[in-house]
Amino acid sequence: MMLRVMPILGEAGSRTYYEWTRLHLMDEWWHWLVLAAISSIVLAYIGFMYWLDSVELRPGLAAGLLMLRIFAMACILLTFMQLEKLTSQKLIKNSRVLLLIDTSQSMGLHDADATSVPAAPSRVEHVIHHLAHGELIANLREKHDVLAYRFDQSAVPTEVAAFPKLVESIGAEDQATEREGTAESLAEARWMSTMAGLLLLGSLAFEIIYLVTRRARSAWYSWSALISVTLLLTAVVALAISNLRNPNIGWREVVGMDSPVEIAPAESDPPAADGPEQDDAEDTETAEDIDWAVALRPTGLETRIGDALRYLVDRERGGPIAGIVLISDGNHNAGIDPRVAVEIARQAEIPLFTVGMGLDRRPINVRIADLQAPSRVYPGDSFTVTGFLQAYGMEGRSVKVQLFSRPDGGDDAGNVPELEDELTVTLLESDKVIPARFEVTPQETGRRVYRLRVQAPAQDHDARDNERNATVQIVERKNRVLLLAGGPMREFRFLRNLLYRDQNTIVDVLLQTARPGISQEADTLLFDFPTEPDELFQYDTIVAFDPDWEALNSNQIELLDRWLAEKAGGLILVTGTVHTPQWVALSRGDRRIETVKGFYPVVFFGHGRAGQLMDRFGNESAWPLNFTSEGRQAEFLWLDDSSLKSEQIWAGFGGVYGYYAVKAPKPGAMVYARFSDPEAAIGIGDRELPIYMAGHFYGAGRVFFLASGEMWRLRGMDEAHFEQFYTKLIRHVAQGRLLRDSSRGLLMVNKRRCPLGDTITIRASLSDEQHQPLDAEEIAAILILPDSTRETLVLRRVRDAARGGMFAGQFAALLEGDYQVQLQIPDSDNDDLLVSDVRVRIPDMEIERSERNDARMKELSMQTGGIYYVGMDAATTLKGPPPLHHAVLRKDQETFLPGTPDQDFQRRLTIWLLVGICGALSVEWLVRRLSKLA
Repeated sequence: MMLRVMPILGEAGSRTYYEWTRLHLMDEWWHWLVLAAISSIVLAYIGFMYWLDSVELRPGLAAGLLMLRIFAMACILLTFMQLEKLTSQKLIKNSRVLLLIDTSQSMGLHDADATSVPAAPSRVEHVIHHLAHGELIANLREKHDVLAYRFDQSAVPTEVAAFPKLVESIGAEDQATEREGTAESLAEARWMSTMAGLLLLGSLAFEIIYLVTRRARSAWYSWSALISVTLLLTAVVALAISNLRNPNIGWREVVGMDSPVEIAPAESDPPAADGPEQDDAEDTETAEDIDWAVALRPTGLETRIGDALRYLVDRERGGPIAGIVLISDGNHNAGIDPRVAVEIARQAEIPLFTVGMGLDRRPINVRIADLQAPSRVYPGDSFTVTGFLQAYGMEGRSVKVQLFSRPDGGDDAGNVPELEDELTVTLLESDKVIPARFEVTPQETGRRVYRLRVQAPAQDHDARDNERNATVQIVERKNRVLLLAGGPMREFRFLRNLLYRDQNTIVDVLLQTARPGISQEADTLLFDFPTEPDELFQYDTIVAFDPDWEALNSNQIELLDRWLAEKAGGLILVTGTVHTPQWVALSRGDRRIETVKGFYPVVFFGHGRAGQLMDRFGNESAWPLNFTSEGRQAEFLWLDDSSLKSEQIWAGFGGVYGYYAVKAPKPGAMVYARFSDPEAAIGIGDRELPIYMAGHFYGAGRVFFLASGEMWRLRGMDEAHFEQFYTKLIRHVAQGRLLRDSSRGLLMVNKRRCPLGDTITIRASLSDEQHQPLDAEEIAAILILPDSTRETLVLRRVRDAARGGMFAGQFAALLEGDYQVQLQIPDSDNDDLLVSDVRVRIPDMEIERSERNDARMKELSMQTGGIYYVGMDAATTLKGPPPLHHAVLRKDQETFLPGTPDQDFQRRLTIWLLVGICGALSVEWLVRRLSKLA
């Protein structure tokens, strides 16, 4: 029994054709003329010679001899033409569909009524549900490769998932089809072989008649010979065709000596030629395998529809792209105009299918867009709580705004809010922000929660945004600051005078160039750096202006390291032209200097002239500061209560004249601003502008770096700007000490205010009952979300921390409002509860036009031949327009590789041509001998 494995989808994966090889070599007109002339001459010569040779023969016998010679010459001509059987492999590039999903922060909005139960999902959660649990991707994969991209503020979209086209293995029906094809081939071979056998028998019968009647010279004499030759040649041709057309059917199968060909079972079949190999269904990635909630987190501050579409169209142009599916609310607010990308897509013949998310109109709503309050105040000091109201569809309406407060116990139970004040606010036109300010004077110390509430009318759409909380720490003690200066630089003098006048600050001064008897505006004048823990650990902040670190001994440096890493001290480092270049240039080996360099959030250049030439002090012109996105979001760098006004103030700042060049930020450090002179990037390895402001955590402490002491130039605009800058900066770096809830630990966040979708990093410095670093692999904290739900947040030990007992974790801010992290220190009483707050809000750019833009989404699809769907349900159901998996037409690209000659066919053809030539000549010789010809 013969076992033969048939290829799966062979017709789809290959193409078989026949080709006269010699004809491809005859590419000139005269080649054909020569071939025709030679063939004509040969045929004429044969005809003439056989006419002369067979004058005395009967016509039938003469015709038979001529037929044999012509048949032999025809076989020779076929041999010369070189007929080949070629198999060309077909390569198929699967049709591709791109899902382009908007992940800007407007996609995180909830459109349904906030009173609905259960709470309605956000726009992006609708999309995630259909991608993870719907049939959209599975249906598209039946015809296409599917790739999912996210886009927002970046000009280049990010690929988040790729799903290859589904390929089904050969089934019973396909095997039955192949068996039928094999049976047909066998039946054809048997039929042609039977016909050839009958023809051979007929030829033999007429040959016998020829031999019997040859001597009698009857009428059948010559014609029986012609008929015999004709039947013989026809039988040979039939056998040759049968063998060449069905090379896998052997003569033993034809005559029934072997069983018919069997097909190998499906599990042994090779993979299809036009799809990826799939050994097991579980090996193929599905939509459920993707963490869509993380991949499609709505973090973008802008929506760049035009840039994303243009990038994908340019990338896919000319490929097997069947269409781009844009899933968005259509609120383009940055980058190139989407119509430019549409024109490019139309020229590339790439259809755009758009799915609009959200409501087509903004509901009537009033919201508290933001609530601002200081993080720390003193008893008896008045401060301002400012709420910013924003309304839509309520122009001219008046609403009552109330401010409540209560002690922060982590739970409202037993803490009845007290009404602090209330006022009536008249709402302005849509999207205009109205401030509501309240003056508050606390009397008791501790953490206090201030809640701003607006009494919205009945038509208000979303009650969730009618309240905002702010937690204020009321501390009794004053902030203790040590000013350490290598010399009386101007920045030092202005800050010394500012802090000395501040009633809430105790400022001590250590001027390293001073001598006993000098007078300074300070509470205490030091002439040596503290050497005892009690002396140093009393300070909350140290501001170091170009200090001479070489003047400190090993004990003092180690003490400073402990104060910073273990006691959560706040350190501000300002470089200068005198001492900084000297101690930075020292070669390695001095442990004191290596420890000091560890304090800085930046990496310094090595000693030598190359590094020193990069320093730029005392330039002829000032250059403004180029703030990074982290710098613009850092509230402690704001020179006003709002980020927009702060950016306007910084934009009006004339800038600084110099900086001390550093190599790069340290891992985990945050760069807030850079020196903006483009020529300053020359010679720096990463070709980025020099770092001017940076910060990082050092153990439990915070460190801030300034590349020169020139913030006093802010006084040229307004003295309050200089005061605002250093007051907020000192409070920022010292917050770990000023807001400590326990002597055994500290809980810190990298951002107290952030945009929706941002990632918040939590750090905790903990000690045990003996005040030694806590030895644990992880600890559990509680994360309270804006909707009051609680989640467990795991903080894991930081392996490379400067000190032990450091733990870190992070969470994504996916809801607008106030988050709170609570951490109970292990093996402690309930009083050792560490608390930290984060406020999350949506930028104005993403919410000022948050309704679904039907006009834009429809234009994108109509101009390119696509379809516009309103919502994911419309794109996946059979109601209304054709669903996406029907509307996106398959667009595979087929490419055939050059044909490969079939050597077995060539061998069989050669054998049959030799049989034809030799057989025809042999039969002709035999007939001629029997006819007594020469």
